[in-house]
Amino acid sequence: MEVKAEQWCPEYVTTGFVAEHCGVSNVTVLRWIAKGCLLAFRLPGGHYRIYRGDFIAFLAKYNIPVHHEPFMNRNNRRDTLKTPKHGLRNKDGNQA
Repeated sequence: MEVKAEQWCPEYVTTGFVAEHCGVSNVTVLRWIAKGCLLAFRLPGGHYRIYRGDFIAFLAKYNIPVHHEPFMNRNNRRDTLKTPKHGLRNKDGNQA
């Protein structure tokens, strides 16, 4: 049974999410972004976000295996951001 990307990957992911999924450091992910290998946009605070479709395309282009289980951070919470239609939310669920 095929698992849809929406079930394991939020609409926008952090560099930390990408780094953990790919088994590399955050610095490596930032290098990929700087080289244009991975498309991302910068938030007003300077942090990057990667759209789910761009992340999945990156995984396919470089033959990186797809893990369907969600990643859990040190506090046993999903290391993701929720993106409702009315705006971005931080990890605690508050509007950013």
